[in-house]
Amino acid sequence: MGSDRFSELSDMEAQSRQQDDDDDLEPETESKSEPTTSEPEPESQPDATGDIHETAFNYDEAKQSPIYARPSTWDEYDDALELDIERSLRKQDVRNASKRELHDATLRLAAENPELVAEKLLEARRQG
Repeated sequence: MGSDRFSELSDMEAQSRQQDDDDDLEPETESKSEPTTSEPEPESQPDATGDIHETAFNYDEAKQSPIYARPSTWDEYDDALELDIERSLRKQDVRNASKRELHDATLRLAAENPELVAEKLLEARRQG
């Protein structure tokens, strides 16, 4: 029974990846076919302004790696993503934030604030 559950999860993950790949390829294919005459100009324009309605990066560019946290921390994190962060993004008219983008932003925030991460670790140990 246990292996059936894992194979179902694996199938679901593969379908999710395929969906992400399909979603990511459509805009990329369109943008590559348009600027064949003047590539540098269109590429520099979106980088400067950015299109907030397109994903920041493709699924193929993501690295999957486990993150270990307590269940209560995961619950707080999921709540923050779903209730606060996604609401904030919707106010900016962004309704298609992918988990990989949200996780990437979270990791970038931690990398930009190492002192805060260390402080949170020490806080948890003191409460231990």
